[in-house]
Amino acid sequence: MNPKLYSLLLFFVLFSCTYKDQFPEKKSVRISVDNTSVTQKDTWDYGPFEGLFTFVTQFDTQDSAFDLQAFKAKYDQFDANKNETIYDSPALPAWVEINGLLLELTSEAKYAKELEKISVDEKMTDDIQPFVFTRSVDHIYVNLFKPAEINYQHSLGGDVTIRQETTYPESGSVRLHFGMTDRQYIELYIRIPEWAEGTSVIVKNVKYFTQPGSYCVIAKKWKQGDVVEIELPIENYPSR
Repeated sequence: MNPKLYSLLLFFVLFSCTYKDQFPEKKSVRISVDNTSVTQKDTWDYGPFEGLFTFVTQFDTQDSAFDLQAFKAKYDQFDANKNETIYDSPALPAWVEINGLLLELTSEAKYAKELEKISVDEKMTDDIQPFVFTRSVDHIYVNLFKPAEINYQHSLGGDVTIRQETTYPESGSVRLHFGMTDRQYIELYIRIPEWAEGTSVIVKNVKYFTQPGSYCVIAKKWKQGDVVEIELPIENYPSR
């Protein structure tokens, strides 16, 4: 191979690997019809979240200064020292975006946990709703227990609908109803809250293992009419 061509090819390989490390693909993406870039929301007041929101802007614009590990470390520091008054901040939508992006990038339950705390405020419903479900191809994450529906085309073809019914936190009962044109393999990830020791997840009399603070995984072929029955010990539900 021509030495110059080899050097050029090596450069592109190294650049591509570095780029993927710096800007990792999202492990799952929000369900939203709003394609507005976060950097276009120029009327936002970032308030106490301004420093963290810088990372959101950097990722959205693919700024070379973005560093996911630094983002997570900065988040942990802020989270450990935050005051509960932040939930009354007019800048709360920025906090949703921060947690939402980290949830998409990592699929770590702790970011969904924080989104749940924010969702107590009914004014935040529109901001929270895109993160109830997140998706990566045929991997579906149930991050929050709120009435919601996801509709998409399965990777092998055919329509899929998953509808969540619940009055949580008034009740610990949650039902996921499957609608689909063909029987299809889907991996379902259901977040089990940290406080919810003893949560029951059942499909057709099969009980699945649950561990608080993580996701219960159900990987199977689903068909029209399948239902996931979730029972959370709501008597243990903590106040914010």
